[in-house]
Amino acid sequence: MKRLAPILLALASTLAARAEEEEIDPAVVAAFDEIASAWRAGDARAVGAWIDKDSKVSLSLDRSGSYSKDQAISLLKDYFEANDVVSLKLEKDGMKGGSSPSATWDYVTTDADGRKVSARLFVSLVRRKDRWVLSRVAIYPARDR
Repeated sequence: MKRLAPILLALASTLAARAEEEEIDPAVVAAFDEIASAWRAGDARAVGAWIDKDSKVSLSLDRSGSYSKDQAISLLKDYFEANDVVSLKLEKDGMKGGSSPSATWDYVTTDADGRKVSARLFVSLVRRKDRWVLSRVAIYPARDR
């Protein structure tokens, strides 16, 4: 039993450290919830509220690049005008914590021709000063299941 105690202690420490890594800051969860609500509503300004005015955000929508807050809001507005949100559902295990938290949603939109398009919405955050802000927003083709 004396030989087993150090092994059990090491295992318990490893499991505790892993559990801490997997916990997600409640502020991150709240940020993702608000971003998802704004996305569902097609509200470019509300999504844009999560973009830091002093840094760039990476957008991969109809085109890709790094944009200022005003540019990003304009591109989001154009995107939402051309693509109606049908549904947005957080993927199973779709939210990750850590220093660069991210979330991925299954996403269905109706394009300008009225066709339903399945995709994945990926959003990542970064800490700026005292708050979490958008660092990346990307739309990817849906995964085959």
